[in-house]
Amino acid sequence: MKALEVSKSTKDRLAELQDLSDRVQDGDKAARGELRQALRVSEPEVVHEASELARRGQWVLIKTAAAGDPLMEEALLARLDLMRAEVAGENPSALESLLTQKIVAVWILTEIIELLLSAQLTDLPKSQRASHSFLKFYIGWQEQAYRRFLSAIRELARLRRLQSGVASSQTNVQINVSPDIGAAAKKASEKESHY
Repeated sequence: MKALEVSKSTKDRLAELQDLSDRVQDGDKAARGELRQALRVSEPEVVHEASELARRGQWVLIKTAAAGDPLMEEALLARLDLMRAEVAGENPSALESLLTQKIVAVWILTEIIELLLSAQLTDLPKSQRASHSFLKFYIGWQEQAYRRFLSAIRELARLRRLQSGVASSQTNVQINVSPDIGAAAKKASEKESHY
């Protein structure tokens, strides 16, 4: 699972870049050029980590879910790292890493939506609960997030099947009903319609 772990040299380089970024934020105009140049000569892993939007979005969701509880924050961070490692597997390809990030990001989103929806339905006093029309909208949002989650899982499975060289297969099931059973079902249906 080495591909998803950040090396010490990458962490050190990110700290240097963060120092430059802090100088830019403090108004040092020359630091912007230095930062740009430093990024251009950095390893791809450094650029990737410095621009990792998925983790930033996940951090926002973690802060929401934890509601200020440091144990929950740290446990969710650790859980997402474990999930990334488990889903990506050993030596993931670049596409497997991207799909793993999507799966983890959408998983936490679906969990947060479930948490917020259950709070609306149970934890809040009736006077503070959202309207039925908003809840209907919210449930639609929940369904969309869940479909995105399943889609990302399906695409990762498809990618792995393609990478393995195993031909895809499709299973069709046909159920044949004998004429005797069909006639009996029709007779029962006619009987019920007379009542």
